Amino acid sequence: MPVTVDWDNPEQTTILITFHRPWTWKDFDASVAQMLQLFDTVSHQVNIIIDIREGGLPPPDAIPHFKRVAEIDHPNGGQLVLIAPTTVVRFINGIVRVMKLAFSGSGSFKAPKFIFTHSPEEAHAYLRNHQTTKAS
Repeated sequence: MPVTVDWDNPEQTTILITFHRPWTWKDFDASVAQMLQLFDTVSHQVNIIIDIREGGLPPPDAIPHFKRVAEIDHPNGGQLVLIAPTTVVRFINGIVRVMKLAFSGSGSFKAPKFIFTHSPEEAHAYLRNHQTTKAS
């Protein structure tokens, strides 16, 4: 399967979404639906780690898909952490800049606040530190 979605820990506080190329927007949409279903099974905040190291760049027409997902405001949605190579980080940051410009007049786009890391260990360390900081 090109995109997998599952709990990352037994406490069900983090979801891991992993992309492998080639993937399609249909795969992407299915992964978002699965993530939302997992959110609905708990009554606490859930962080999301998205591992796109093996996913490559997105298919064409990324902006409407990313905008739709950026607008999701689920009450259980937590911190978004992406594990990505530098090339993909630059691409995603470029898409976010374009979306901010394209939708700035309408006020209809709120850029997601995600953290970029280079490894699963770095992602987990960030979330541990983030949770500790939040609890303090």
